Amino acid sequence: MDSFSEIIDAFHGQFAEAIGIEESHARTMRARNSIPSTRWQATVDAAHRLQIQGVTLEVLARLEAAKIRSKESAQ
Repeated sequence: MDSFSEIIDAFHGQFAEAIGIEESHARTMRARNSIPSTRWQATVDAAHRLQIQGVTLEVLARLEAAKIRSKESAQ
């Protein structure tokens, strides 16, 4: 998985329900290409439950670190 949006898309429209949030929040996360760290464990657990491969805490942390590096280099 190369982006938070790709992870959300891997749930095929079930992301919000799978992690227990409103659909509007899931759409915002996808649009912002971001999953808040407070939702990472729920995302990993839901991916495991739905047999979605490649969603781990390590992947989420790597994606977040890449976003931070990108913002820092843009300044």
